[in-house]
Amino acid sequence: MRLALRFERLFRKFAHVAAAVAMAACGERSAPAQGVSAAGTSLVISRVMVDPTIVSDDRGEWIEIANEGTQPADLRGWQLRSGNDAGFMVPRSLFVPVRGAVILARNADAATNGGVRVDLAYSGIALGNNGDWLALRDPRGVTVDSVAWARAPSGVPIDHRGDRGVAVAPATNPDATPQSPSAPRAPNGSTSAGDTSARALVVRLLDVGQGDAILIQNGGSNVIIDGGPDPRVFGERLDELHLARDTIDAVILTHAHADHYQGLRELFASRRHLAVRFFWENQDPSPNRTLARLRDSIAARVTAGSLVYRDTDDPCANGTPICTITLRGGAVLHIMRPKPDGHGPNNRSPAIKLVGPDSASFTMWMAGDAEHEAIDWFERTGYARDPGMRVDVLKADHHGSCNGVSDHYVDLIRPSLLVVSLGAVNDYGHMHAQAKSLYQRHGVPWYRTDQNGTITIRSPGVAGAGYSVSVERGAKNESGPSDRRSTQPGCAGM
Repeated sequence: MRLALRFERLFRKFAHVAAAVAMAACGERSAPAQGVSAAGTSLVISRVMVDPTIVSDDRGEWIEIANEGTQPADLRGWQLRSGNDAGFMVPRSLFVPVRGAVILARNADAATNGGVRVDLAYSGIALGNNGDWLALRDPRGVTVDSVAWARAPSGVPIDHRGDRGVAVAPATNPDATPQSPSAPRAPNGSTSAGDTSARALVVRLLDVGQGDAILIQNGGSNVIIDGGPDPRVFGERLDELHLARDTIDAVILTHAHADHYQGLRELFASRRHLAVRFFWENQDPSPNRTLARLRDSIAARVTAGSLVYRDTDDPCANGTPICTITLRGGAVLHIMRPKPDGHGPNNRSPAIKLVGPDSASFTMWMAGDAEHEAIDWFERTGYARDPGMRVDVLKADHHGSCNGVSDHYVDLIRPSLLVVSLGAVNDYGHMHAQAKSLYQRHGVPWYRTDQNGTITIRSPGVAGAGYSVSVERGAKNESGPSDRRSTQPGCAGM
């Protein structure tokens, strides 16, 4: 309890570091976003006029910067960066008063810009109406706030001071170079086959043994869900994907079991120089010393002001049960509050829904190790309606255990494919024979990491493109050496 209170105090103290993204495509608005400058002031991108209608874009685009701190802030030396643009550095002193704002615009003439009173004209930035991002960087080159959109509203500014959402884009690596739409950055720095636009979405179910580790990449944003049981193995997977000196925009730990959290310790190894912007977990008290070490690493980053720590029980820190994240390429993650009184860590796993930039092409459901108790609660609490449980790909709950699936669960999700993360030799009998029979009965094929290695799913992010799956070895629907029938009471009659 003492540990939990410590993190609660730290979170409240540093929650103002959180960035937020305007949910233009979904009609949602984002949470207040604040960035801490070297001077101790707090500047945010408060509003952005991307698509003016009474004048042309080159005359009417503007950006409002607000000061949410307690001291006046000088913007001299601060930078604005946007996708595929040269960017702009404020060349002179421009003070933003406490609780006040200034407007920077492409055109400073109110007679021709739509009547906007402008404090400073900028150059080097042209905002894209159909998908772009904007970042505010301090004089050190550190991104302190960002906003991204898939489609800008016409004639009204994006209001970045709303009450929902979290920005995980663009990446805060000051050395990152914006990629052109025709040549997005692949994990190894090259253009990978099938990644035909900056909207391309890549999901990798990493082969980490008996555990879960998922990497999601979209338009330069990196999201990790769980890290497997072994920091060394997880680190090897990161090295294979060239995730060095990069930014991990969001990390979600589904629950406090070692086969999900141990590997995440590697993200905080000093030799990796990885920046982590957001970290979600349920923050339940735990006697595990290794989890305490991970939480110590999180606390150190929170104290330094470089990481925002969120409780999955309140994922947006505003009391709402669902927190929506928009990635730089337009993909969306919905993080759903877990069952508050779930019995055991497995049933405290949150549900996570991934929606590709083209929602008709790809969706995915991931719920950690949620068992029947939590699965039933997901439906009762309304997740089947909002954000909806029907998806293209299901990540098997609890490594293919029969207590992580039911006929009704599959009927709600109606997946076209199942992906399973597990070790070839495990003591649990995964995948359980009852689970395999159930999936076969519903006509759902599967790939599994123990037999197929890392499973990679790609969706180009354009309308009607669908998704593709590649594996390192093997074929669909394979069995493993540990598979057996479970005798658990909860699986009786399956």
